[in-house]
Amino acid sequence: MDVQGLTPVAGFPFPVFTSAGGAERARMVAERAARTIAWLDRVVGLPETPPLFVLGPDDWDKVATTPLYGMPHVETDRIVVGQQPAPFWNAVIGTVVGHVEGGGLRRLHDVYGNPIDIGLFADLLVAHELTHLTDREWAPGPVGFWLGELVANLGLHGYVTEVEPEQTMRLTTIFEVTWSAPNDHWPVRDLAHMEKGLEGDGSNYVWFEFGLLVLAKRLWETAGAKALQRLVGAMRGPELGFDEVVKLLDELDPAVGQAIRNWPGSPPPGSPRPNS
Repeated sequence: MDVQGLTPVAGFPFPVFTSAGGAERARMVAERAARTIAWLDRVVGLPETPPLFVLGPDDWDKVATTPLYGMPHVETDRIVVGQQPAPFWNAVIGTVVGHVEGGGLRRLHDVYGNPIDIGLFADLLVAHELTHLTDREWAPGPVGFWLGELVANLGLHGYVTEVEPEQTMRLTTIFEVTWSAPNDHWPVRDLAHMEKGLEGDGSNYVWFEFGLLVLAKRLWETAGAKALQRLVGAMRGPELGFDEVVKLLDELDPAVGQAIRNWPGSPPPGSPRPNS
């Protein structure tokens, strides 16, 4: 990992590095990361936090492990986020806007402006990445991949609900509107193949994440911190099969278990309806 030319940002309980001119944004991201770490440690416990990198496009390939600039991600030795808005968000918005009707589009404009800018949503995703640090036991696989993303989204939703509730609309609106729109235009829709959604411009992958965010919201509203604790606990133990995972979700909220069985199907009761 090449940190030459990166600027250290002091004042945090974990190392922070940024590209030239990015100190202000790096501090904002690191402050939210510090709040998330404190919250996660109280709820489920958290291992030592690796360095946080807030990078511009020219430095991305030095540290990032994904070629998609601005796609936030975490490894045991690094957390990586973009210093500038990621191009793939424009692809996501372009696709979503083409498939929602008046009510959904009005919701997007009300929350993210006109033109739509979901940068404030993207800035919350460091909480998602930090939650990944709680569940590093399972090997990557068709079930472990999407379950790990559901857990990370549950941590994100729980954090915003309990620590930054004023950000709730910025978190939820984009995924509710996207998931309530028709889904047959996405080339990859099988949950077991979620990782393939990263191919191309990344927008297909974001669609999967938005669907799992719908379910994470439902789980948090139904079971709260207990849901996060149960799922993190499961992922810290022996790897489970699909049926075992769905049974665990059934115990927390049967509607969520059924939504996974029917994926993509219809959202569970209480979730947003099309273009509402």
